[in-house]
Amino acid sequence: DPEVDEAEEEEEEDPNAWQEEEELALLEGLRRYPKGQGDFANEGERWQMICAVEGLERRDALECVAHYKELLNRVRAAKAAAAADGDEKKEVTMDSVIKRKGPPKKKPMREIKKQQEEAAKAKKAAAEEARLKALREANGGRLTQEELGFFIRSGPDANRRANSNMDILISNVQLYGGRQELLSDATLKLVFGTKYGLVGRNGTGKSTLLHAISERTIPVPSHLHIIHVEQEAEPSDKSALQTVLDTDAERNYLLNLEKIMLEEEKDKHEGIDLNEVYERLDEIGSDEAIARAGGILGGLGFDARDQAKATKEFSGGWRMRISLAQALFMKPDLLLLDEPTNHLDVHALTWLEEFLQRWEKTVVIVSHDRGFLNDTTTATMFLHNKRLRYYGGNYDTFVKVRAEHRANEQAVASNQNQREAHLKNFIAKFGQGHKKMVKQAQCRMKMLSKLQEEKVDMDFDDPYLRINFPSATPLPPPCISVMNVSFGYEGYQTLYEGLDFGLDMDSRVAIVGPNGAGKTTFLRTIMGEIALDSGWCNIGETIEFGYYSQMPEFRDLTQTVVDFVKEVESDAKGYVGSYGGEGGKMSAYKLLERFNFGGPKQMTRIGDLSGGEQRRLQLLSVLAKCPNFLILDEPTNDLDLDTIEALEEMLVDFDGCVIVVSHDRQFVNNLVDHIFVFEGDGNINDWSGDYTALREFLRRLEEERESAKALTGNPDVNPLDLTEEEIAEAKARAEEERKILKEANNAPKVIEKIEAAIAVLEGNIEEIDARLMDAGSDVSKAQEIQVERDAKASKMQLYYDEWERLEGVLARAEEIRAAQEVPA
Repeated sequence: DPEVDEAEEEEEEDPNAWQEEEELALLEGLRRYPKGQGDFANEGERWQMICAVEGLERRDALECVAHYKELLNRVRAAKAAAAADGDEKKEVTMDSVIKRKGPPKKKPMREIKKQQEEAAKAKKAAAEEARLKALREANGGRLTQEELGFFIRSGPDANRRANSNMDILISNVQLYGGRQELLSDATLKLVFGTKYGLVGRNGTGKSTLLHAISERTIPVPSHLHIIHVEQEAEPSDKSALQTVLDTDAERNYLLNLEKIMLEEEKDKHEGIDLNEVYERLDEIGSDEAIARAGGILGGLGFDARDQAKATKEFSGGWRMRISLAQALFMKPDLLLLDEPTNHLDVHALTWLEEFLQRWEKTVVIVSHDRGFLNDTTTATMFLHNKRLRYYGGNYDTFVKVRAEHRANEQAVASNQNQREAHLKNFIAKFGQGHKKMVKQAQCRMKMLSKLQEEKVDMDFDDPYLRINFPSATPLPPPCISVMNVSFGYEGYQTLYEGLDFGLDMDSRVAIVGPNGAGKTTFLRTIMGEIALDSGWCNIGETIEFGYYSQMPEFRDLTQTVVDFVKEVESDAKGYVGSYGGEGGKMSAYKLLERFNFGGPKQMTRIGDLSGGEQRRLQLLSVLAKCPNFLILDEPTNDLDLDTIEALEEMLVDFDGCVIVVSHDRQFVNNLVDHIFVFEGDGNINDWSGDYTALREFLRRLEEERESAKALTGNPDVNPLDLTEEEIAEAKARAEEERKILKEANNAPKVIEKIEAAIAVLEGNIEEIDARLMDAGSDVSKAQEIQVERDAKASKMQLYYDEWERLEGVLARAEEIRAAQEVPA
């Protein structure tokens, strides 16, 4: 069959053969860059430009030159054939000798396209390799930052950014979250060394903005080192301490270079010599890395035993702490923190606040914790109406200054509106009629146009949620009575024993304590989900619990918001017979609007909502059932500050009992009347003061515990058992040890300089001794030389004394570290 034979011939055709499209592209290149024209240094550059024409992706310059010669041979052959046929006047062009094959078969064309794509990829990869090779050669053979895969912080490459501007100023920022426009013509302005709090309502794009900065979707200067803390550390067999240390890929790279050069006795490897390796390791503080990583982990709640545990043995919350420790350990130029307090207990939170107060580089923090923002930030970025507004000072200052600005803007706007109304009235009245008055009206029109151009840009708030849910049936006191109760993890050991307390309708109780202390277990025990080990707990018959869990749980993330609320509606009616607190009269749409889910948001899938919007939807599902006993586990996590304030107002007026687990200082201070402090060692203390006073007490207690430990060597000692004199002695000893450890850090460098100085002095003394021998019987000259020798010897003795003292400091520092159990 001829058609089958033709198809087989096409399929068997050489894949590297020139195609019609490529030959036409070659002719186009020749027309664009004719010989003898253009600013080309040589013919090689001209042919490089020709082969860069679209359609010649598979070809290089040499192939194009060779095929051009073949086309010339075809033209000569065609002219010779025409002359042989007696048609010498026939015009033969290069275009006329291109082999035109007609439309190709589908299968071969797909194969050709695939081959062309592969060839284009290979060509691109080769060009990239050539580019990197050229960069390496220009850089003395050392690998580039792209090849190494980490941000270079030391050595010649880092020195190039030493005099660079570390501020960020980017205008006309456009940012989208899916199809939704989040920023329009905004300005990103970050001054180096400033700690910013980024605030704004849920769904306005705070987290998306941090993503855009870290991924450099917004063109942030490339010389800035940026770290964004958003994901927990990967579970692995590596210890928590090693995981933090391995974050510094540059340190690992330099240590590996050192190992290779020492083992293989090389002078240089990958363009770097051993001296540079040591200088760079010193520059990034490699010797202090282990102690520094251990200190950061310790501050975040990891003791020596925890630091040695495999990362995979920790829960997600603890791995999030490891991720935070990795970022703090690296000390980036720009640190981006998104809700860093979510998984921290009171001790870790206090430590992080103090650590960030000492931070010298730029930080941007998104947090629901107003107290944390007040203590750690020095400026505020307000994301509102698709713009970024900047305020000096912490969150409280921002609220005050913004209120003042809005009052001023409102006064100016009111004045402008009055003037505008007066001008419009004059124009309407005298715009037609007497010529003189018409002229004045035209003048007023110009004034009106200018006024409208200069109108003040008002900072206004959209209507927001106001939570006002009535509780279910009132309860006679006490709501809950607990007598001599013991409880613990279900099926495991008892955590707490001998608990006695009662809660009434107006009780407002906060629960604080370290992670793993049993707070959630206590809540589940109160609700009757976990059986008591012993004792008696009486729960009122008409109690309706409303439990807001720490992590939002949705059955189907593809479900729309309105469909989810309709399910809540059905559940709520069956549960208390009164949906939304209005006798079943409130529709799902009305309830959604009350929680600021209006318009398109109601048809949004749950999985497409921001973290704060999901939490707000979760809060709606709890309150819709009209409980009279609310149990809220970290309710402020991921909520924006407006929602938190609305929730506070609702809980203060709530006609029922409230228990909250929270480390949000201001939220607890504004709401509760006493605090249950879970110690994690079998003790629950009832604190009658506010949360701020409790934190200060715990901070002092921790300092005293450390002092007591330093004094007695016993990590379990109770500082309350020690006298004031013993505590004072412990503090003095701790201060002395801190000084020794600080001096020990610099001692090796000083010792090295002392040894070099002693070597020089020894050479000087040998020279002086030779001159003393040459002096012979010249007593005057010998005495003069002897005085010089004595001065040198005295100076050398001072160096020897200091050398011995520093060796003693190093030995003492080793003893202190061993006693403190600093991980090796």
